Amino acid sequence: MTFGKKMRPKLSGWAQKVVSDKKLRKAKAIAGTRLLALTLATQTDASGCLGSGGRGIALNALAAWVPVGTGELQQLVDELAAADWLTRAALTDAHLTGQLTERVLPLTRPLRAGSPHPSE
Repeated sequence: MTFGKKMRPKLSGWAQKVVSDKKLRKAKAIAGTRLLALTLATQTDASGCLGSGGRGIALNALAAWVPVGTGELQQLVDELAAADWLTRAALTDAHLTGQLTERVLPLTRPLRAGSPHPSE
C-alpha cells in the first residue's frame, strides 16, 4: 500500500491509539490481542457491530490479518471481552460476530455503507 505524506502519520497515530488503549495496557494484552483489536476497529459498521451490517467477519478474512488458529483466536476474543472491548462475541466455524463496546467506538474506522463485506 502506498499513502501520501500526510496520510501515513494519521494512520500511524490512529493505530497507536488503538493498540495502546488503557484497558489493553492494564490487562497486559499480548501482541495478538492488540492486533485483533486493531483489525476489529476497522471492520465494524457505524454502530460497532462486526462486519458490514453486523454479519460478522469471515474467519478466512480475519486470518489474513491475525494469523492464529481457531483455539488461539477464541483466547484473543476472550481477552478483548475481558478488557471491555467486545460484547456478544461469538466464534463459529466461519465467522466472528459481536459488537465493540461504546467505550471504544471513538477509536473505530467504520466500513462505509455499501462497501463490500470483508469475506466477499
